[in-house]
Amino acid sequence: MTFSVQETLFTLLRLNGISGHESSIANVMQHAFEQQAKDVWRDRLGNVVARYGSDKSDALRLMIFAHMDEVGFMVRKIEPSGFLRFERVGGPAQITMPGSVVTLAGRSGDIMGCIGIKAYHFAKGDERTQPPALDKLWIDIGAKDKADAERMGIQVGTPVTLYNPPHCLGNDLVCSKALDDRLGCTALLGVAEALASTPLDIAVFLVASVQEEFNIRGIVPVLRRVRPDLAIGIDITPSCDTPDLQDYSDVRVNHGVGITCLNYHGRGTLAGLITPPRLLRMLETTAHENNIPVQREVAPGVITETGYIQVELDGIPCASLSIPCRYTTRQPKSPACTTWLIVSVY
Repeated sequence: MTFSVQETLFTLLRLNGISGHESSIANVMQHAFEQQAKDVWRDRLGNVVARYGSDKSDALRLMIFAHMDEVGFMVRKIEPSGFLRFERVGGPAQITMPGSVVTLAGRSGDIMGCIGIKAYHFAKGDERTQPPALDKLWIDIGAKDKADAERMGIQVGTPVTLYNPPHCLGNDLVCSKALDDRLGCTALLGVAEALASTPLDIAVFLVASVQEEFNIRGIVPVLRRVRPDLAIGIDITPSCDTPDLQDYSDVRVNHGVGITCLNYHGRGTLAGLITPPRLLRMLETTAHENNIPVQREVAPGVITETGYIQVELDGIPCASLSIPCRYTTRQPKSPACTTWLIVSVY
């Protein structure tokens, strides 16, 4: 198999999969893993796991993971008029919701819609500058009434994703929905190809995980089965090279993978990761010895599965490799450089 970063990334970006509905991405990941891995399985939650390297029971176990799900919405109610009320799944930015084009996974296929907003001609005061509350928004699929919406395949619980297919920008940047974390999934597949032809004394488990955007814990059943000695997550991180964030940190697109020193939940430090200093030094040394550009990051407001993996079992040392992206959880999603993606993970 000849691995193409852009082709693989674009294939994954064109798929839709909010938390709990990752099957289309999981199918692609599982098929790719099965071309080379010794052992591949999908657990009851939908996590896809591939094992490489040593089969020895006492071999060191390394788990590398990236999540498949994306932020989005779910239909909460079908109004008699045929308009749809909805709830967020994960954290799409409310400020960018009005007017966004969306894709709904109807019973018989995808349906296009848009998130409605009061016509600017009739808006008054704050309505012209402030985003409406979530319960004031609706999705318009062109249905005449509730029965028509149901005939179109819509029901309560229908998954909804933002519509923003991948586009190439200048200087090898990509704009798309779901770069969080199809970039990481792309990296996993690049690593898979490298591992297939590399003799190893350790066991490596590549995991495409579920429900990170929802509860951040969908991967937990995997680690309890695999029982890794070390875990490394691959995810995106906000790039601070735009005019509004240049004073915040030095993390920038196209300057290498980020190595997390610290991250924690936006509401406080009750959940997050402080990378063990020895592991941090090991990652930096390995990168420098192989001429791989890296940049340290401290990222309050960012949290990944590592925040929970590290306190499982007897304690699992964790690290996060971060791919800088602009405009995270907004529409249009985020440009991200792809040229260094795979080599950064190697």
